[in-house]
Amino acid sequence: MRAALSRLSIRALLLAGSAFILLGVLGTTMWLSINSGRDEADELFDARLATSARVLESLVARQLEDATISSPLVMTLPAPLEEEAAEHDHPRAGAAGLGPARALEAWLFGDPEVETPLGHRYETHIAYQVWRDDSGTSTTQLIARSASAPAAPFASLRPGFSNHAIEDGLWRVFVLRSGDIWIQVAERSDARDELTAKLGWATGAPLLLGLLVVLLLTGLLIGYGLSPLSELAERIAARRPQDDKPLELHRVPREIAPVLSALNALFERVRSTLERERRFIDSAAHELRTPLAALNIHAQNARRAEDPAQRERSLDALLQGIARTVHLAEQMLAHSRAGRSTHDSAVSLRDVVLDAVAQRRPACEASGHALAPDICADPCVLRGDATGLSSMVGNLIDNAQRYAPPGSEIGVTLHGTGAFAMLVVSDAGPGIPLALRERVFEPYYRIPGASGSGSGLGLAIVQDMVTRLGGSIRLLDADGGQGTRIEVMLPLPA
Repeated sequence: MRAALSRLSIRALLLAGSAFILLGVLGTTMWLSINSGRDEADELFDARLATSARVLESLVARQLEDATISSPLVMTLPAPLEEEAAEHDHPRAGAAGLGPARALEAWLFGDPEVETPLGHRYETHIAYQVWRDDSGTSTTQLIARSASAPAAPFASLRPGFSNHAIEDGLWRVFVLRSGDIWIQVAERSDARDELTAKLGWATGAPLLLGLLVVLLLTGLLIGYGLSPLSELAERIAARRPQDDKPLELHRVPREIAPVLSALNALFERVRSTLERERRFIDSAAHELRTPLAALNIHAQNARRAEDPAQRERSLDALLQGIARTVHLAEQMLAHSRAGRSTHDSAVSLRDVVLDAVAQRRPACEASGHALAPDICADPCVLRGDATGLSSMVGNLIDNAQRYAPPGSEIGVTLHGTGAFAMLVVSDAGPGIPLALRERVFEPYYRIPGASGSGSGLGLAIVQDMVTRLGGSIRLLDADGGQGTRIEVMLPLPA
């Protein structure tokens, strides 16, 4: 059941739900209306029976109190009226003379031919009897009745309302006593049922018709409301892989605006990723071409060397070139991964900095640089990629080592400041001119005339990692105005 509902379209679900709710509400309303109408009709009919009995009591019964006739008076109806009433009482015979549309119209809106100059066809559904007590024999004598009334009493001679089944159907009877005169007025129930059915149809038909109109208009409204979703699906299906333009719709409802915004943001991230990969491939081909050409020259020189000393020099140059090429490849891969989301987890920045200092201490001592760490006791836990953070700290130390003069000190400081962790790496190198402090973060950019053999990717890797972690980076002059001070601020989760 749940799987079927999950595959149901929104339009079908809304229409089915609306129909179910409307049917429940309108059906209950119609049922209550019909029952209320039936009760009111019964009360009206009962009141009419009582009124008819009192009219008979006034006009007929009092005149018959002294009558001595031996047979009852019978009120007959004109023969044509009785024949039409008989046809009406037998639906099959009556329906044979009417077409389907005419029969449906007569049932829904009533038959206009029930009224004739001779009277009303329904007169046969109403009957009366007048009985008189015979004090001498303790019996009752029928002294008057209508043609539609039987010769036997409708009901026992007891005042009030009652229901009684006779040969031609169920009758509703009212009994009224006036002295020794009993008046019984009866009405056949099928007349009441017919009227109740028509009252129910008059009540329910507009509701059913309104339900159909409401469902039709609701369907059109839902279709119009969901048309942006259909348009969105069509535009996504027709989108070409190389198309990186934002999606646009003719109409953007408030509910679809976040979806459209999220999709366009996703397309932008995909475009940025693809552009980054393309730049990486182009840069890799460009940057690796020169060192690979140098390696090829050193290898040829070693092969053509005429003495062992020359071969050793060529091989040493070859190994140095290989080391620089490997470092360049590692930096390029680190730069490619720095801006991408990896498997982030809770990482202690303090442990990462301590590990990076320990790994680079031997190289710094070999180059005559002294590492001066100042690490806080706070673990400074943040959510990130441990490998990327290690690459970020390592590049900051490597960058300082590459440009600081031998014998100088490289400071590495980490402090937690509540919601942020501040990492500072400072050196006593030549510094970075103020006009170039934005450009040094560009991939493969090297300061003109600067010493060292860097790849131009170190600070680009640092900035990509800091940006991904939601932090900030600043380039400042070191204390005393000599050298460079790099400050990295990283947010710590609450």
